[in-house]
Amino acid sequence: MRPYFEKMPEFGQPLSSSAKQEASESAAQILAVEKEIEAEIQKVKQAGMPEEKINARGQLTVWQRLRYLVDPGSWCPLHTLYNPESNAEGHTNVFDGLAKISGRWAVVIGFDNSYMAGAWVAGQPDNILRVTNLAKRLNVPLVWVVNCSGVKLPEQEKFYANRRGSGTPFYRHAELNQLGIPVLAGIYGTNPAGGGYQGISPTILFAHKDCNIAVGGGGILSGMSPKGHFDVEGAEALITAAKQYKAKPPGSVSIHYDETGFFRYVYDTEEGVLDGLKEYMAEIPAYNPRFFRVATPKAPILQERDLYHLLPFNQKRAYSFEQLLSRMVDGSEHMEFRPDYGPEVYTGW
Repeated sequence: MRPYFEKMPEFGQPLSSSAKQEASESAAQILAVEKEIEAEIQKVKQAGMPEEKINARGQLTVWQRLRYLVDPGSWCPLHTLYNPESNAEGHTNVFDGLAKISGRWAVVIGFDNSYMAGAWVAGQPDNILRVTNLAKRLNVPLVWVVNCSGVKLPEQEKFYANRRGSGTPFYRHAELNQLGIPVLAGIYGTNPAGGGYQGISPTILFAHKDCNIAVGGGGILSGMSPKGHFDVEGAEALITAAKQYKAKPPGSVSIHYDETGFFRYVYDTEEGVLDGLKEYMAEIPAYNPRFFRVATPKAPILQERDLYHLLPFNQKRAYSFEQLLSRMVDGSEHMEFRPDYGPEVYTGW
């Protein structure tokens, strides 16, 4: 196919100064919307405890962990503003995206330990389902950065029930395992209840020395309220019960590394866990992109920033699709398929 794709017809025309001037107001409106979106993203990222406070506890934030884990320049965020249940925090308490780790693509998802220590909140199951679906469709590893304190108990009816609820990761992990798609998880902090799902899924666990992970145990039982709800009196009773609980937490490193074998590796530092994930990813077989590539990637000939002037802010105004496309594709080249058939739809390479 090289003769067809190595050099295809160029299309699109440069944008004149007068055309840019004419569309300048529309471009300014689009840029203003982009700034609003960026401000919302920053607001969501800073919704929980400040980074300095978490670092003072000897922990890294989810964003520090992700920056350390993924290859520089490869992070492609997804669902950052996804908030189907309109949580006050503006997010689902997990952040995810596509990224390269040790040169190999993966779907990456991390619990936000700055808010309720990474608890499950409303809307999170749907977010996780989207992420695990993506790993299945793309046939690339799913990598977790787990730091989940369990569930936001007063709202558990919003995420445990139904087919798309919090039990779905069990099914999806098993499905990925059957398909031969690796599921890796770095484990930090205390992870009871919902945070313990990773330990009973077909997942390779990379654990920090101070973490624990369990679906049940004394810590959870002590939190059960006979009233069916929590108030100040109930909270004080819970604190008292927790102080009197002397047994070793279920799911600690001494249990899951020395006894059950759930933890594949244990590390002394937070960075060590991430280094372990990197090392494992480097050893996963992967195709070289050259296997699929028929032409060398290149930037469009026409200016990409012209898009702000070509796509009108007013959605009732017409625009040239080919002008837009020519600024998004390699070398501003294309080969249209059946150009005279169904003129209202573009298809091509």
